Amino acid sequence: MDLLSYFRVLRRRWVLIVLCVVVGGALGAASTMFDKAPAKTRTYYKATNTQIFDNSSSSSVPSSVNNLDQIAILVTTGDVPNLVAKALSSSEPGRQLAESIVTTTNGVTSTIDVTAVGATPKEAVALADEFAKQIGVSLTARDLARYNQTQQTLNSQLDDLKNQANAFFVQLQKTPKIPDFDTVQKQYDATQNQYYSVYGNLQQLTTAGPPQSRLSTLEAAEAIPIGQSEYRTRLSLGELGQNHLQAGGTGATSPAVLTAGSSSSLFEGRTSRGILGALVGFLVGVGLAMVADKLDHRIRTRQETEDAFGLPVLAEVPRFSRTQSREAQVVAHTEPRSRVAEAYRAVRTSLLFQQASLGTGRASLSGEEIFEPRPDGPASPLVVMVTSASPREGKTTTTANLAAVFAEAGSSVLVINCDFRRPTIHRRFGLEDVPRRVQDTEIRNLKIVTNVLGDPNANPAQVVAAQRQAIAAARTRFDVIVLDTAPMLTANDAIEAVGSTDLVLLVARNEMTTTDKARRSMEILTRLEAPLGGVVLVATDDAPSDYYYYYQRGRRSRGDGDTVAAAVGNGNGNGQANGNGNGNGMVDGSTRTEMFPSASPPDAPPG
Repeated sequence: MDLLSYFRVLRRRWVLIVLCVVVGGALGAASTMFDKAPAKTRTYYKATNTQIFDNSSSSSVPSSVNNLDQIAILVTTGDVPNLVAKALSSSEPGRQLAESIVTTTNGVTSTIDVTAVGATPKEAVALADEFAKQIGVSLTARDLARYNQTQQTLNSQLDDLKNQANAFFVQLQKTPKIPDFDTVQKQYDATQNQYYSVYGNLQQLTTAGPPQSRLSTLEAAEAIPIGQSEYRTRLSLGELGQNHLQAGGTGATSPAVLTAGSSSSLFEGRTSRGILGALVGFLVGVGLAMVADKLDHRIRTRQETEDAFGLPVLAEVPRFSRTQSREAQVVAHTEPRSRVAEAYRAVRTSLLFQQASLGTGRASLSGEEIFEPRPDGPASPLVVMVTSASPREGKTTTTANLAAVFAEAGSSVLVINCDFRRPTIHRRFGLEDVPRRVQDTEIRNLKIVTNVLGDPNANPAQVVAAQRQAIAAARTRFDVIVLDTAPMLTANDAIEAVGSTDLVLLVARNEMTTTDKARRSMEILTRLEAPLGGVVLVATDDAPSDYYYYYQRGRRSRGDGDTVAAAVGNGNGNGQANGNGNGNGMVDGSTRTEMFPSASPPDAPPG
């Protein structure tokens, strides 16, 4: 689907999306009620012990650590956390205690802050002071170990050099002198010099004494109350191993992340959670709308209709207004300049050209000669069967309006009700259901047969036979016969009438006809090799309106107060105005005539 198709889906399913947004916002706001305690009522504590680092040690043994960042890492790793846990007799392991610590180094002032958080002031102070104490102890122990190792190494060297010197001295005391006396003398002197040098280093090391702690307390820990947000932020940094910060740094190494966390309670208030819930609800609603649209097989667009039926859409009829939806009204007649009337005229034109392409007649815009004469008769009529897949899809409305636009072009039109189980076509013309009679309507050149048999309990086979006889008889008297049949998938009546028709016109209703029913209808008609004319899509919301801009606003429809004696096409002028202002004359001044009295074929229905 393109972007416009997605937008149309969201527009159709806007109720579902709004419902999800409302429910999501309500659940988000209500979720604050399930907290054990609101964030504002919880109080935690932090305590900071500040240590200053002396990097100008006078010890002759170089220290193992000379960097503040290295010291910060040793605070929460190695043996320091375990020493703290042992000193505090804590039930928690040292690794877990270290997650409560955040270190902040400052290279300018050579200081390191050891900050601990806890549920109580005592807990926070104890953790901060003990971690600061144990890091000093650990560094001192490291330096003392190096001092002792250096002292031991120097003593071992002195012993070796002393033994070598004694061995050389024994050789020098022998008599007579050894042959290489001078060489041994030089070796003895060199060994003596080395001995004095090492001895000097040992004396210097002994004089300097054992190394002292290079960390000293600048400020002891003091508990400060903090909010739940900062407490959780500091713990999360410890869990992720990102609890070593640098003063003046940026990004994840900046203490600003803790300040931001402590100054705001994001998604903990009712309003913020409501907004978050509404956003999640919107996303869920959009997803549900897309899924529901995929599962919905109802037809909504011209392309979907043509894909489902495999036939072209002859016209898209706009959705009727409340006034146009009145039962006793034919919009193509009462509002001839409306978009609805133009849509049905497009259907009429398409059917006429289809008939001409089939060789059964030719179209003429003048209306004087719509059908060419047959060799064996006066004219070649057009029989159009209007049907749909299911009830309430607009086939009766389409039948009435299609007959009206045929009549306005000068054709003599007969509407035959072939839906004997549920006849409704007569109500569109404001008539009573009078069986076996051809009734005049208020539309010039348009007549109607409401029922071909008078017995309401007649066998369906008899009714179908009578309908066929009526259609055959009407072919000699009318230019166009329009059949209003039963729905294809509801009753078999429409299928029985297929053999008596020239073109079958299918009606589909927007957001009602499904693709499954459309395909089943087409399977039946294709199997019968029915002459398919096309599809009319009714009740559309986005029918094209480019062709209707031409009519001026405020212009009166034909016949609003004027008498129009002649319809378009035949121009015979024998009509009489019916007084309702539409100017269409009643035929011969009568309302009912016998059903084809002068041209009934031998097999016409009795009466």
